Amino acid sequence: MIRLLILAIIAAVPALAGEPPIRPDPVLTPGVVASTDAAEVCGRTGGLTYSQAHRKTTAAMKAEVFRRYGIDPETARQHSWEIDHRVELAIGGADDVRNLWPESGETHPNFHDKDRLEAEVWRRVCVHHTMTLAEGQAIFLGDWIEGYTKIFGAAP
Repeated sequence: MIRLLILAIIAAVPALAGEPPIRPDPVLTPGVVASTDAAEVCGRTGGLTYSQAHRKTTAAMKAEVFRRYGIDPETARQHSWEIDHRVELAIGGADDVRNLWPESGETHPNFHDKDRLEAEVWRRVCVHHTMTLAEGQAIFLGDWIEGYTKIFGAAP
């Protein structure tokens, strides 16, 4: 039984042969939503945005995420990597390792493309109110590249 569990865990960790991940692994990073309340997410908390008030990503959390994805944290520091939230904090994502994944700045698409999508979704949800919070969160709980294509009319 224990041997099967160990084999299942090993199988769930993607090998980093070739290109770094451009999408979060749904097993390692299923995504976690902390709030589904648009008033809470889009309002200000003591002068801070929701994202600023709820950001608590530690170095230990980041190192754990790199290890879960089979990436040496020291190697990652030498390259253009960031630990990103699958569901962005600004639209109610949780600061939880199950919502974090390593994103490269050297691939295409990369974290700059996802950052552009995050900013646009936040504007549509919290500024223009042309998208519900649930719709915005669903983009990131699904395939963010498909969401990007839908929002901007072309793939990143």
